[in-house]
Amino acid sequence: MGDTHYGNAMTEIALALAMAFFSIMVLAMVSMGAGASKSVVDTDIAPHIAAKLAPAKPDTPEPVQLKGQTADMLLIYSGGQFYDRDLKAIDPEKISSPGRVVLALDPGLAMGEALAVRAKVKTNNLIITMLDQRWTVSLKHRRTKE
Repeated sequence: MGDTHYGNAMTEIALALAMAFFSIMVLAMVSMGAGASKSVVDTDIAPHIAAKLAPAKPDTPEPVQLKGQTADMLLIYSGGQFYDRDLKAIDPEKISSPGRVVLALDPGLAMGEALAVRAKVKTNNLIITMLDQRWTVSLKHRRTKE
């Protein structure tokens, strides 16, 4: 004697899965706009119902450009030494700036050393950034002169 309900249960499960996948597909198509079409809105019934979508934004954000303020102080750390914006050696203990202090670090700096450098700068309003290619070339050129 065989179980006659076994085949029916498997058929019901397969049908339920097929319906679930179809529902997910329809939702995905509607959310991507595949089912969107231009429709005429009756202006007598609903003149204010039309919606406008916001323009799409890229997945990766644009790099933020730091806008300098007149009271900002640039502090550069490279090769174990602190420099000011004119690439003159400076002691981080003697920094007193009424505005922000922008600490530019060498891109090859290890995380532990970066945290130790950060601890040496005693200010509440600190911005940390990485040196770009132009600054690293200038610093290398300065070191070769010495």
